[in-house]
Amino acid sequence: MGSLPMGGSMRSLVRGVVLSTALVSAALALSACQQQQSAPQEAPGAQDDAEREAAIAAEQLAALGGPASAGQRALYEGEFQASGGIDALGQGEGGGAEGAWELRLLSDYAQFSRPGLGEDGGIPGERDYRERGMRVVAGAVTITLMHEPCNASGVELPYVAHVIYEGVSYQGCARRGINEGGNTSWAAVLTDLMPAIDVCLARAESHPARVTFAAAVGGGVTSVRLREANGSRRECIAAGGEATVYETLSDIDRRSGEGDPEFQRGGARPAGACVEPATSRSGEQLGWLIRRSC
Repeated sequence: MGSLPMGGSMRSLVRGVVLSTALVSAALALSACQQQQSAPQEAPGAQDDAEREAAIAAEQLAALGGPASAGQRALYEGEFQASGGIDALGQGEGGGAEGAWELRLLSDYAQFSRPGLGEDGGIPGERDYRERGMRVVAGAVTITLMHEPCNASGVELPYVAHVIYEGVSYQGCARRGINEGGNTSWAAVLTDLMPAIDVCLARAESHPARVTFAAAVGGGVTSVRLREANGSRRECIAAGGEATVYETLSDIDRRSGEGDPEFQRGGARPAGACVEPATSRSGEQLGWLIRRSC
């Protein structure tokens, strides 16, 4: 057996072991620190349109209060027309840009239009009446009305209107009733409805079939009503690029404005005096609009 080092040699050996251990520990700590610093930091995910809309809608709904009384409900029944300027995410000034957007809320259809940016609309769901206002969803558009004085270009109107569409909140002023000179036809958003219309026309058994009414009902679903060449009326529900429902309609089942106009896809010009070309926003001819009067 070899002899163990004594005295100063022993102390030197111990110091060397301690020093080596400290250096190893320091190196490990530095490596861990560097790894931690170099690890990618996850940035908070940006909200998409649906998340922004949900946040805005929740805030507005909270402001409307509890269930409405009969008197409060009466303030929000009937048809409304609203207009105003853009209020991005509810943080701007509302009602200050006349003509920037316009809304027509009918009993069975809502149309939201922005000059130069197109139009959208849909069949309104059930109105949610609250003590300080009313909210209703029509296709991709969420509408809130509150009975409060609202100044629009120096004219005071009785309602404040909020519209949520594609993650943006629009604020303006509203009144009861619809300007009859305005275009409230379902065909105002014909271009957007064409994919569903084509799906439903492909299901028709008697041609040429005409579309008498069409509207988005939300969730990628569109309702299309047809009058086939043999006179039969059909209700077609289109979703995901296919007709999920195609059924016969009774003679008494009609929507407001249905049949004025009717739309016929492509082909030769139909007979009649009140016929005009139907074109897309890019100018492409889609077919023909047949109106009751001209």
